[in-house]
Amino acid sequence: MNSPGEIRQPFASVLLATLYFAAVVSPATVAVLAVPQTDHSLLSEIAKNCGLVGIGILLFQFVLAGRLRWICDVFSLSEVMLFHRSMGLLAIALLLLHPVLLAAGEGDWSLIYGWSQPLYIWAGKLGLLALITHIVVSVFRTALKLSYEHWRMTHDVLAVAIIGLTLVHGWFAGGDLQAWPMQLLWILLGGAAISVLVWHRWIRPMKLASQPMRVVEVRQETPDVWTLRLAGVENWTADHLPGQFQFLTFPDSWAVPPEEHHFTIASSPTAEGYVESTIKASGDFTRKIQSIEPDDPVIVHKAFGHFSYLMHANENAFVFVAGGIGVTPLMSMLRHMRDTGSQKHVRFLFANKTAADIVFADELAQMQATQSPPLTLTHVLSNADESWSGERGHIDAEKIERLLGEIESTTGVYVCGPAAMTKQVIEGLQDRGVSHRQIHTESFSLAHDTAPTSAGSLWRRRLTVATALMVVVLVGAVALWRADGASAGNGHQHSHGHSHSSSDGGSQEDVSPSEETHDHAAE
Repeated sequence: MNSPGEIRQPFASVLLATLYFAAVVSPATVAVLAVPQTDHSLLSEIAKNCGLVGIGILLFQFVLAGRLRWICDVFSLSEVMLFHRSMGLLAIALLLLHPVLLAAGEGDWSLIYGWSQPLYIWAGKLGLLALITHIVVSVFRTALKLSYEHWRMTHDVLAVAIIGLTLVHGWFAGGDLQAWPMQLLWILLGGAAISVLVWHRWIRPMKLASQPMRVVEVRQETPDVWTLRLAGVENWTADHLPGQFQFLTFPDSWAVPPEEHHFTIASSPTAEGYVESTIKASGDFTRKIQSIEPDDPVIVHKAFGHFSYLMHANENAFVFVAGGIGVTPLMSMLRHMRDTGSQKHVRFLFANKTAADIVFADELAQMQATQSPPLTLTHVLSNADESWSGERGHIDAEKIERLLGEIESTTGVYVCGPAAMTKQVIEGLQDRGVSHRQIHTESFSLAHDTAPTSAGSLWRRRLTVATALMVVVLVGAVALWRADGASAGNGHQHSHGHSHSSSDGGSQEDVSPSEETHDHAAE
């Protein structure tokens, strides 16, 4: 694994973003280089390029969702998956515009509603239908009462169908799209998408399953929180940073289904021979965690996330804010600070409902008593009984100002908890002038942006907007270039266009994109 200093280099971030943009627009770029001018109308050219760029984004959705290390070491997995979702929406918009604009440009609306169409047109229509089905199933998974594994299987089947139908449509669309550079590009892009899908869903899981870890302890922390201690083979060493998370699958347990779920690593990388995840019983899967037995095998895929103080060496003090089980990544950091003798001071606000819900209460008290690491801990209880003499209520702006005092520009702020708490805390911090660059967050779910003004989220949002704007500019510029060329040739230039039905071929690269945002369930 890369050292902390290597993980977020600005050059690597810009390079990957540039390569991504170049890749998703490559179908439109190669099309115009292969055939610089056509006799299509401007509207038809815009439609064609909407389809081409939509296909490019679609095919690279599989790369974004593949948990590839060279991407996740530069951008956190949660931000990658949120970007994946945003790009899926952009691809959907482009691919829905494609047939509408093409029909308008050709003056032939039978492209959309007609039945007597060439097979490649039907491939595009069926691909679009598969996309819409994919979206409905993903958005309404809970309402449809689909289990995670059933959703994932449906997701994979639809993904393969979308790839196949898209490539068939693009390959046989005709005219300029049948130039050999375009067909070579379809082979390369389609092969890359399928290769990543096969690696992510089958080859890598089999490789990880060949070297499983084993459960050595199931320990109760509070009435509804349990810690799993996992041990590796002999001479196993930790390869994670404090605060990161891992994916766990229990293939042979009678207690839980063999589903993949992600959980924070609560132990420190300094722990010898084991790794721990502390888990709250809050869903169908996690409510069964307590029934897992020692010696059960565990398939572990780790480690992910950029929520670690080791990634920010310029910070000389810390503010930690946790809600409930959100303490786990912060506990991993505190344990690492203790074990490595860190002298950087930590101010810690820890919110829970009752005193009985405080996870790691004794260990935190010992850390504060020994000042190893230097720690100022304040518990805030929202439903405390009469015997509680500490802070009550929720962590709001008033408590942030009163309990934390001044927050210097070199202080790192780490927030992890329920979405509502995270949002309220960040707003309170920013009202006090704390820069978004100082604020680091971790979400319970990889599917939702709980901290839209944190540093990582702002970076992703800017990249999303920049990509969308560049796509719009490129689609318009290429369409103008080719349509202008056609006008200059007085409409007599040989077409290379694609022929719809009996004349010009209509629907272009029409099919769809987007895998849901996350390939994992977070309970």
